[in-house]
Amino acid sequence: MSVDPEDRSEPLRKQLGIEFPILCDTGRRVIREWGLYNPDEMGGIAVPAVFVIGTNRRVLYRSIDNTSARVDTDGVLGFLQGSPDVALLQRRPVRPRLRDFARAIVNAIRRGVRVR
Repeated sequence: MSVDPEDRSEPLRKQLGIEFPILCDTGRRVIREWGLYNPDEMGGIAVPAVFVIGTNRRVLYRSIDNTSARVDTDGVLGFLQGSPDVALLQRRPVRPRLRDFARAIVNAIRRGVRVR
């Protein structure tokens, strides 16, 4: 789920090769109700989080993360595939790569830096 409108989320979905739709919460209603709202970043965005919702619409797993540590994608996939190894679902430090810093600089130049 993203606070960005569909015209910004759809290109990202395609770039990342995500096969499912990205839900857009431009009014920030759902992220506030689920306790995921971070008002201190970029005018209010969702904190990084992973929810696995079952066919019965119950939350089977959730991880409310932050920018420095997140649950690993392989761990979530293992959970979905029925792996009993709960260590796969531990949060791991996020180590930005050089290209991540470069992308952040380019985005700051394009969109400007927001300071509160």
